[in-house]
Amino acid sequence: MQSFRRMQVLYLGLVIVLLGVAVQSQDTSQTNIASGLQASPATDANADAPSATLAAPDIDTIEPVEHNVLHRPIELSGDLTHWVDRSYPYGSTQHGARAVHLGVEFVNPRHTPVYAAKSGVVVFAGADDEILIGPQLDYYGLVVIVAHQIESLAGRQVFTLYGHLEDISVAAGQSVEDLTRLGHIGSSGVALGPHLHFELRVEDPYDFRMTRNPELWLQHYLDRGMIIGRVRDQAGAPIYGKRVSVRSDTISRDVYSYEGELVNPDPVWDEDFAVGDLPADDYQVIVLSDAGKIAFVDVVAVEAYRTTFVDIVLADA
Repeated sequence: MQSFRRMQVLYLGLVIVLLGVAVQSQDTSQTNIASGLQASPATDANADAPSATLAAPDIDTIEPVEHNVLHRPIELSGDLTHWVDRSYPYGSTQHGARAVHLGVEFVNPRHTPVYAAKSGVVVFAGADDEILIGPQLDYYGLVVIVAHQIESLAGRQVFTLYGHLEDISVAAGQSVEDLTRLGHIGSSGVALGPHLHFELRVEDPYDFRMTRNPELWLQHYLDRGMIIGRVRDQAGAPIYGKRVSVRSDTISRDVYSYEGELVNPDPVWDEDFAVGDLPADDYQVIVLSDAGKIAFVDVVAVEAYRTTFVDIVLADA
């Protein structure tokens, strides 16, 4: 574990101010769990979810800020995939082929260790065959949910979920530190092959409609940042499933705006697409109309450890 943590430190982030609280990115020191985050005893497999003690602020008064405070739940090793799978990202339906995705995936071999993205308290650890956590019973299979001593930008309690596990190494009510091993990758529940399904939820850990895009929370890689944004028509309505091309001299990526109203953007950023892990550089952002013509083009700068927001308004979708 010590070598793993030293490897994490190499991927330095910035000291982030989140809702007025300084949070050290890539710091391996541990944070004590506040009294408001106590879970029920470890013998209770369905621990009550802790609740935030502060009233949620008015969203209209909140400025978007960096909040990339979560470690990658997979070891930062050249032999493992610790970046988000781009074929089925948050908000995707793979063009209607699958259910809307309310998390992200880390595709790795069976038995790959899975680690807590941040210190906290385990509020659920076990099979979801008798308690509804997803759209149906036995959806995530063996699953762990951790409550964290951090809040969303809108002041809501934050939870992380780890699904389709092969086995579980923790129990409900247990306090965990940063990068505590929670279990191993499997394919339990509704899964096409072994992978980790990773979610970030707010307020209610058992409600799969309370998700947010985890990419906005994951710590940046060394000297990398991200582009997020929204795609709207001239009346301000979201355009679902629109391809957004991001290009630099060395990187070429295509993403799609969130595919449906069931996908939750961050209520402060109000984004509907995200492109993470981009080397700091200038990028051309291009959106084509249905007729194949350029409907939007702009050049934006990505700075290391920063989020660049792009507001795309299309006259001709």
